[in-house]
Amino acid sequence: MIILEDFRKPTMLHHAKRIIVVFAHDSEVIEAIADAFHGGFVIDPTLIGDSTEIKRLCTLCEIDNDVHIIHEINPESASDLAVAMIRRGEGDLLMKGLIDTKIILKSVVNSQNGIKAKPLLSHISALAFPALDRTLLMSDGAMNIQPGVNEKIQIIENALIVAKALGIDHPLIGLVGPVEKVNPKIQSTVDAELIRAYFTNSIGFTVDGPLAIDNLVSREAAMHKGIQSSVAGRADILIFPNLDAGNVFYKSSVFLANASAASIIVGAIVPIVLTSRADNHETKFNSIVLGGLISDQLFDACHQPR
Repeated sequence: MIILEDFRKPTMLHHAKRIIVVFAHDSEVIEAIADAFHGGFVIDPTLIGDSTEIKRLCTLCEIDNDVHIIHEINPESASDLAVAMIRRGEGDLLMKGLIDTKIILKSVVNSQNGIKAKPLLSHISALAFPALDRTLLMSDGAMNIQPGVNEKIQIIENALIVAKALGIDHPLIGLVGPVEKVNPKIQSTVDAELIRAYFTNSIGFTVDGPLAIDNLVSREAAMHKGIQSSVAGRADILIFPNLDAGNVFYKSSVFLANASAASIIVGAIVPIVLTSRADNHETKFNSIVLGGLISDQLFDACHQPR
């Protein structure tokens, strides 16, 4: 399994990726792009936004001669331009810079000119905790507000793409809830029972829940509670009941538990690197590399012999 600590090894990727960044006039974004460029993860970055500020930051990071800069300070126009370039095949990755998520996603999901490849886009983060022996994937911390059963099924299917890109052979997927028993008054537990039943006969991965966080990440906690589940204490992927829960978990993990992170949106024709504007350049760099791995995975899936 590839873990976040491996993300400084460019040989993981098939080749360097062409990245297009919307509103790149941000120091953390340019530092991440510079790290990715100098490390051989990206090539010919296209940076859209305030050209004066982008040039200044690129000069500081010593990549001013290696990037293509497009001046566009209207956020909607910048997003539309980047999406159009992706649609024309001019980039392998799309990245959110210093711009509201809803603006760039509006361009992505546009019914006529967007780049959706699946019915549902979802946000997936990879988290590496100092005290945990594996990288955790989680969804959905930034996009789907209150997904129902069908949406959560699609979120799981998107998460499996990321898990495969990270080399997780048989992903164990936990449906997060506050308790382990179905309670008609707690919708997340009702949904979890239906989702678990839907995936009962799945091959290559296991889904179980509802299970509380402690019983998904700690074998000791699961054993102490007498929980019998192959996912308990060993979960690779956490599926949160809604955006409130996912967002709080992600930000608590990064800012309180010192987790290293990477975040991506799956379901478009290319991976979308989408991090919080408050995330540092290391998180943005990790997210670029994760996007590259997923790009390779999508390419391989499309070119498998039939």
